Amino acid sequence: MVGITAYSAYVPRFRLERALISRAWGTAQSAGEIAVANYDEDALTMATEAALACITDGEVPALDGLYFASTSAPYREKQVASVVATACDLSRRTHSADFTGSVRAGVSALIAAVNAVRAGARTDVLVSAAETRLAAPESELEGLLGDAGAALRVGTDNVVAEVVDAAFVSEEFTHLWRTDSQRFLQAFPGKFSNTYGYANDLGEAIRSLLDARRLQPQAIAKLAVYAPDARAAADLAKELGFDPRKQLVSPAVGTIGSAGAADAFLALAAALDDAAPGDFIVVGAYGEGADALLLRVTDELPRRRARRPWKQWLDNKLLLSSYEKYLKFRRVIDLEEPGEAINNVLEFKELKQDIRLYGSGCEACGTVQFPIARVCIQCKARERLTDRKLRKQGTVFTFTIDHLIANVEHPLPMAVIDLEDGGRLYLQVTDFTESEVSIGAPVTLTFRRLHEGGGNHNYFWKARPLR
Repeated sequence: MVGITAYSAYVPRFRLERALISRAWGTAQSAGEIAVANYDEDALTMATEAALACITDGEVPALDGLYFASTSAPYREKQVASVVATACDLSRRTHSADFTGSVRAGVSALIAAVNAVRAGARTDVLVSAAETRLAAPESELEGLLGDAGAALRVGTDNVVAEVVDAAFVSEEFTHLWRTDSQRFLQAFPGKFSNTYGYANDLGEAIRSLLDARRLQPQAIAKLAVYAPDARAAADLAKELGFDPRKQLVSPAVGTIGSAGAADAFLALAAALDDAAPGDFIVVGAYGEGADALLLRVTDELPRRRARRPWKQWLDNKLLLSSYEKYLKFRRVIDLEEPGEAINNVLEFKELKQDIRLYGSGCEACGTVQFPIARVCIQCKARERLTDRKLRKQGTVFTFTIDHLIANVEHPLPMAVIDLEDGGRLYLQVTDFTESEVSIGAPVTLTFRRLHEGGGNHNYFWKARPLR
């Protein structure tokens, strides 16, 4: 049996009320909020966060594949999947690949993972999707796009949802696009695109899937699909014979904004949080055609649900104080971000320490320390230290508030973090409120942008409050 063995979602903590967009431009906006990536987040960091949630902390994962899906990757030439795999401390022999081009890239990557496992080419593949798509200020899309990520692990052991079948449609239809010289997403929104693009293509893929298995819409417990807007998904469900109120997973666009390539994964995560063994779930995504998957929930699901359910991601949030702060976070407002260039010689020398997050463990006294060293800071033993994988949970030992740091956001807390099972790091704190930074406060490490330097994004670990 091939199927999903683990799943996770990731939603940035910050939200922008659509009312602030309306107030800024005098345009009509729906009620609610969109999820906004912090200034140090992007599709790479959110995909990493989602991927790590599918791996037990301290586990030596048997993963032999990692696929990344996004239309808003922070690089136009540099494979992101390899960076995510390194931050997850996967083997150098892991097969990695990036999927992009349309918002069905996430489901396309999932199908590729399923096919690789079925063929015996791979045994355990992690598919992680994330988006930070940007709409032009004052555009119709500005209140529709949200930032988020999600991950699915595919294998043959401990399957929580078996992949029963898949169906595909491939045909040109211009709905959403962004050329190689454009920063902002472009679209032909509205009824024509939703009817002759979205509903036509995704509807055909889902009908084909059900017909092949001789299933009626009433046999499906949940319909988990990408949605350009909430109404389009409901109209599609009705046209196919589903009950939108009971069978359609509420689209992310209504609560956090459309998360593009991660949208269908987020809907699936919400469905799996409440699904029962034996339930059928249809997953679908759209973009120059459509991909659809039929899943059947197994008896393993009640024991292996996500450690953090979808509802918690929705409930735990911080509202941005202004529309201008949103523009600042997304670098729509030009900002000077001083940073030191990190050349590939230094990166190569410190990769295991800084990205894979290893310290040293002393064989003589058991002390764990960071960074990697040759002399124990406790007993002074020499050449008796071995590389030690550090955990990502810990507590604040002490901290300071830096009001002068050249950073997008300031003042900025800097904290000394004592990790579980040993190791002490000095890190920036992110995603915080003032009351959450205190001595003894529990934190988790998160992979974030540290600074821009040498014309490159430079990443490192930060601490965020354990929510």
